Amino acid sequence: MSGELVGVVLSVVVALGLLVFVAAPLLRRDASLDERLAPAGSQLQELQSHHEMLLDSLRDLEDDRATDKIDETDYKDLSARLSAKAVEVMKSLDAAKADLERREAAAAPVLHPNARGRDE
Repeated sequence: MSGELVGVVLSVVVALGLLVFVAAPLLRRDASLDERLAPAGSQLQELQSHHEMLLDSLRDLEDDRATDKIDETDYKDLSARLSAKAVEVMKSLDAAKADLERREAAAAPVLHPNARGRDE
């Protein structure tokens, strides 16, 4: 009888080991997903930094105008160019955010059709 008990215990241990081995990849986050999303996140940070720099430059330009360090003609020219560049970077930033959200949504696990709306 103790031989049968040892056999059952060994079978259970082996079955649990196989279950852990098979289920482990399903339970951890995919490392390649992080690698695929990293460039988009980096680009997003770069664009945010560039946009903030442009806004700071516009504020400095306003200060220079207020203290008469720059004449009105130069102010208008520089302000128009900086503003146009800031708008361009903001549009790129919005596109990069949308792209990152699309990538994250595409990488999200899809629920089994029968698992959706059970509470509805």
